[in-house]
Amino acid sequence: MLRRNQAVAPVRVLTKAFYCLLFGSALSSTQLTHAFVYDDDPDALLGSTRGGLWEWDYCYGKPDDTPVPEDPRTLVRPGVNEGKAVHFNAYWAECHVDPEAVQEHAHAETCGELREYFYRGERLMDTGGEGVAALFAGNSYNDLAAAGGISTFTAGQYNNLWKIWGGFSSRPANFDELVANRYGSGFDVGRNPYPLPGEDPNLTNGGSGQLPEMFTQLRKDDGSWSGRIGVTCHGCHSGEITSNIDAPDLGFQFGGSSATDLNLFLRDMLPLGYLASGVTPLNLTQTRGTNNASAVNIAFLFPDNGLPTLGGFFNILTSGSTGSMDSPNWWNMGHRPLKFVDGLFPMDAPRVDAVFYTPFFGLFGGTAGPLGEQGQEWMRTHGPDMNKWVETMKAPRYPLPVDTALAEEGAVLFHELDLWAPERRNPIPRPEGNGSCAACHGAYAPRYVNDPDFLDDPRLEGMAGYVVPLDIIGTDRRRVLTNTEGMTTTGANNFFGYPATKDTENDCGPQSQKKIRGDREVGYLAQPLYGVWASAPYFHNGSVPNVWEVLKPQDRWPIWRRVSAPRAEGEGNVVMGFDTNLERAFDTEKLGWKYDRIQCESLPPMVAPGYNCSTRDIYRTPWIQLLMEWVYGSITGTWNLDFPPIITTAHMENRKIMNTHMYSHGNEGHEFTSVLTDEERYALIEYLKTL
Repeated sequence: MLRRNQAVAPVRVLTKAFYCLLFGSALSSTQLTHAFVYDDDPDALLGSTRGGLWEWDYCYGKPDDTPVPEDPRTLVRPGVNEGKAVHFNAYWAECHVDPEAVQEHAHAETCGELREYFYRGERLMDTGGEGVAALFAGNSYNDLAAAGGISTFTAGQYNNLWKIWGGFSSRPANFDELVANRYGSGFDVGRNPYPLPGEDPNLTNGGSGQLPEMFTQLRKDDGSWSGRIGVTCHGCHSGEITSNIDAPDLGFQFGGSSATDLNLFLRDMLPLGYLASGVTPLNLTQTRGTNNASAVNIAFLFPDNGLPTLGGFFNILTSGSTGSMDSPNWWNMGHRPLKFVDGLFPMDAPRVDAVFYTPFFGLFGGTAGPLGEQGQEWMRTHGPDMNKWVETMKAPRYPLPVDTALAEEGAVLFHELDLWAPERRNPIPRPEGNGSCAACHGAYAPRYVNDPDFLDDPRLEGMAGYVVPLDIIGTDRRRVLTNTEGMTTTGANNFFGYPATKDTENDCGPQSQKKIRGDREVGYLAQPLYGVWASAPYFHNGSVPNVWEVLKPQDRWPIWRRVSAPRAEGEGNVVMGFDTNLERAFDTEKLGWKYDRIQCESLPPMVAPGYNCSTRDIYRTPWIQLLMEWVYGSITGTWNLDFPPIITTAHMENRKIMNTHMYSHGNEGHEFTSVLTDEERYALIEYLKTL
């Protein structure tokens, strides 16, 4: 299935017009080899490749036997860009130097092999497709390694969700749309079917219903429909942007910003007998649109071989709770040497991304014996394919008008403005690089991509590999501080830590281990900014609603709620998702979704006066909350001890509130942009629209 924001590469004649369409700027014949050198106008200020995977773009239209050139990410090694405007301190690690040792496929050597990776990955990720996989089930849900499909549920259970909602005497005609709104997902253009009540999926080509992209119906081993439904990666990693205008990149955004509430779904499925709903009391998420997928420290408990040790258990127990996060965009993965918001693993570590699709027992490593090994073999086999499919994603183009002159002004500011110039009197410690936005986030405009004072090689366009120390970036610390030395060294012995590479030149274990990072301070990995307009809310925990407030910290409000989609007439008290309509709910000046300011008043479970907000000073965090944060940050898995379960409709609506006083939800940081003028902020925002 062709995704809206994915550049699929059939073998056909390569045309300059195609790249003009793909990248939004004219390209010369020279650029058909290196598509982002911008030879047509090397001094241009506007132009974007929109992320994705460089090799995939290179192979467009080329014969299958064409050799794949060097991946630009491999250029990010110690010494790269030394003393230049853009700074790197996080480096590429090649996890497949010895494919036999790690038991994973080597990198593609030809364009044909690269396409094979992609299409195998597409089968696994294509909802409604024959080879599709789902969380903790892989693509063979009834295997013993998948615990017989414990993570899946029947179409019958799904069809009865309306009975849990209340307010309906019969199954509503717009059931599919209500499901998508209540749990915060959306629909793609292709079929993602499930059987309606009384339907046989194998007599109705899967069924007459349409699942939102966070779900998919699985197949039996013989390829027939199973009537069993699983949760997909798109529940945390994809979202929706709708509009009244006809724009090719709008609609469901694979790899975009999520707006789901998975915990609400688990809560609703509990009385319907869904076994995985047994984790509902843990409140895996607290705020709609966020998740706790970063809790890898818990997975690290189980070593690749043997049983957990007492020392390893203690290391994990005392590493603390990671808390809440907003997953990074997929379309930036091809321009980063490390993955995750803190650069915990190399980008060349695909099994880490496959963890949530592994058959259930694969999570427990050697502890689960042969069933655990079967699950791990699934990740070794399919992880590289999934990664390649994900890495080809392109960021959506900004569909609304852009003030070109202002955007060009913003491009110069983005790449050249030194926020630590003496006259700015910036109180934050100075980072490496030239003090501009580009120093951390990378260079994008052709003028600077081709400038040797900015980049050693133009192929480093859009590359971001700077782990910014905490005392500079200043954002909520909880995720990073969970990566203790004990946790990461324990994780190095876990399957996800690629133990076969341990202590080699390309050690692919947790990259925040002292022996790997050396003198580099811990912090957060600056992100590439392709499609930043479509990435709201911002920061690693989704605590800031728009780019304006990222750039102007003094305008941030500590408790806010994104606007909900309007209910249709007669829909009563149904729970709607966030409004994703550009004309109605998007703030084009501040670049983010509109929101309402919330006061410190009782709005359980998110706002509790005197506990997680102050009625006297909305900006002050009460001492009791600070005390509990010490507890949560000291003991793994405790961050939900005092968080009440979802019971009432009001609770469901209040979970749309972002309370930045809560543990791991802080909206502090990026304070160095407080020295900008409003005119500079407007110009920067206009430029960011073009990426």
